[in-house]
Amino acid sequence: MDDLTPAANNWKQNVGCFLKGAGTGAVGTVAVGALAVGAVAVGAPVAAVTAGLGLVAVAGGVALGWDVKGQLAAKNWAGVSYDAGSFLGSLLAGSAIAMPVRTGITGETSGPSGLGDLLGFGKTYDPRLGPPGPRWFGTGPDPGGAGGATATSGMGVATIIKKGC
Repeated sequence: MDDLTPAANNWKQNVGCFLKGAGTGAVGTVAVGALAVGAVAVGAPVAAVTAGLGLVAVAGGVALGWDVKGQLAAKNWAGVSYDAGSFLGSLLAGSAIAMPVRTGITGETSGPSGLGDLLGFGKTYDPRLGPPGPRWFGTGPDPGGAGGATATSGMGVATIIKKGC
């Protein structure tokens, strides 16, 4: 019977929370990308920024997954809607800023960009660069890595500041 309560089936609240999540996820994604580019602009090593972006992305994905699990267990469909919106908004924003973030970090202006590139989830391991470490991270993210990492980070940002859903 819990699923038939007015709060569980309030589609207006669910749509509102979805849109709120999408907006918050998109803003969080852009903010993380701007911070990464800003860090390089003030002299942070590319390897450190790339590794840091990856770590924040992992944390963001874990935060979103944990929150979805909790919202589903509580049957809070507004919370699930918010999380779905943050996922979509972050993914779209990450796709849009993938190339500018890559360019801002690496200085390279060539390469594909967009949603299809995002689905590749970044640079594949190149054994010529040795084990993953400073040399490999020092090449910076490719567009897929930049977009995917900022998007996943934005999802985490949205999860942390979720209110009212």
